[in-house]
Amino acid sequence: MKNISTKYTYIASFFLLIGLTGCEEMLDVDLPSNELSAKTIYASDQTAEAAVNGIYNSMNVGTYYNSLHAVLGQTSDELILRTQLQNVYTSNEMIETDTSVGAMWTEFYKTIYNANSVIEGINGSTTLSAAKSKNWIAEAKFLRAYVYFYMTNIWGDVPLVLTTNVDQSALAPRASQTEIYNQILKDLTEATADLPVNYTSYNSQRIRATKWAAEALLARVNLYLGNWNEAAAHASNVIAQNATYKMITGLTAANSPFIADNTEAILQIPYFNVAYTYEGAALFGTGATYLLRKGNTMFETGDARKTNWTISAAASDGTTYLAPRKYKNAYVATPVERSTVLRLAELYLIRAEARLKANDVTGAQQDINVIRSRALLTSTTLTDPTQLAALISAENEREFFAECGHRWFDLKRSGSIDQVLGATSGKIWSSTDSLFPIPEMAIRSNPFLTQNSGY
Repeated sequence: MKNISTKYTYIASFFLLIGLTGCEEMLDVDLPSNELSAKTIYASDQTAEAAVNGIYNSMNVGTYYNSLHAVLGQTSDELILRTQLQNVYTSNEMIETDTSVGAMWTEFYKTIYNANSVIEGINGSTTLSAAKSKNWIAEAKFLRAYVYFYMTNIWGDVPLVLTTNVDQSALAPRASQTEIYNQILKDLTEATADLPVNYTSYNSQRIRATKWAAEALLARVNLYLGNWNEAAAHASNVIAQNATYKMITGLTAANSPFIADNTEAILQIPYFNVAYTYEGAALFGTGATYLLRKGNTMFETGDARKTNWTISAAASDGTTYLAPRKYKNAYVATPVERSTVLRLAELYLIRAEARLKANDVTGAQQDINVIRSRALLTSTTLTDPTQLAALISAENEREFFAECGHRWFDLKRSGSIDQVLGATSGKIWSSTDSLFPIPEMAIRSNPFLTQNSGY
């Protein structure tokens, strides 16, 4: 089998073929209509695998260049600009024509289209390895589910597109969030059966989905749906793989959950032929474009996450804040970092919350203390369910600040978003702001799309 880095050299050309060419429109996303190209791509294992890698590339471009980290960080109570100037995200006054929101919608649907293309292309091929084909289809279903999870939590009801057929998808109406979640659960459940159980096929690089990535996302989805026993069970399935996944001991710049192939990483996305990430090089660099609103008050004394994952930065008025600096590499060769999609700490916090909801206070304490131990904090002895729930929320905030919109989604799913953001300085908050506007370009191209309330 070719080295993963060699395979990635094929991605650019095939990604263009399967995701960016053509002139048809579906949800205002350019779609291909080149049947010959699809037949060529899915004629050999090598080119088919390059097409699968192309889905990951579209995730990298579409979801990690600013959108999830910075936009959702600002719409929550997490990030402000170093200039201290308000914008449509920090004040929650986005409009339908917002370019960042529009780009996010477009890139998400490109990724979904690419996943659908892989599923259809592999199912229609008679020349590919049967075993590899099962893995690839499972990967595509996992990635489709991953993207739909974000879409339904950002926009609510969105078109559910499961085909590359433009006649079926171009005028797709919004599907209910229940339908979206049902498809996510279906995709992930099917994916767990056929995804590999280790990273051996990927040269031990944690850059492709395994069974445990699907289990991790199932844990998250079931938590969001209030299925406490299922959330705990899926989280436990991942945590039990302790030969592969372990919490890091002693956080440092060279020993962190964002280093390539570290023991906490469940799924990471690499950039092409470079050791750095956009997060470390630009988005959360030493220039500190974004500051943490709560600063020091977010952390307990001695928290290793504050020491290792933040830097001090002066705002425009001279006030000293903390700025996120989880990723350290700024355009240099070391340390090798990757955009981290899923990591072990989330599974402990998911299980802690699910156990608490099921009245397992001792189990919840144990999971919380795994996270606190890594942060060099004392173990909790709290037994009051309300206090433990608040601690789990605080640990989520401290663990996942400036990552993939975690805080925004936690505020929404907990039902506390109106209370918290309604009292946050600089917000012009309405309860309808909990959903982003459907981009005007999408509504203009599809008369069956309707706008979210408040826009």
